[in-house]
Amino acid sequence: MRTIARSLAGTFAGLLLFGPAAAGADPTDRCTRESWAVDGMPLTATFCVPGDAGTHVVVTETFARNGGHLDRSLDIALVNGAEVARAIDTVPLDAIGSTKELHLTIAYRAGRASVEHALLLPGALVLK
Repeated sequence: MRTIARSLAGTFAGLLLFGPAAAGADPTDRCTRESWAVDGMPLTATFCVPGDAGTHVVVTETFARNGGHLDRSLDIALVNGAEVARAIDTVPLDAIGSTKELHLTIAYRAGRASVEHALLLPGALVLK
C-alpha cells in the first residue's frame, strides 16, 4: 500500500513539475493552430503573435503540408479602444504543393490571432 501511495505521489509531483514541459506546452505560447484537408492531405496553419503590440501587430503564419512549409507574416493595424482587429489574407499554397489558395480572415483579440473564416479557392470551399 505504501509503495502505491509513493508511486502515485511521485507521479502527481512529476506531472505538476514537468507536465506542461513534457507535453510541449508553453504558458507564454501566443499561437493558435488550425488544420484542414486540402487536396485530400492535411494542412496545418499556425498563427503566432509577439507579446507586445502598439499600433499594429505582426502575425507570423506557418503553413505545413506534406513535409513542406510556408512562412509568412501579416500586419494587422490596431485601433485604440477596439476589442478586435481583423485583416484579410490570401495565401497561395503552390510552395507546399497545391494549386489552391486560402482566403483567410484573421482576428486579433486579447493578445491572440485566430482564424475567423477560411475559404479554399478555386471552388469556394468553406473550411471555417
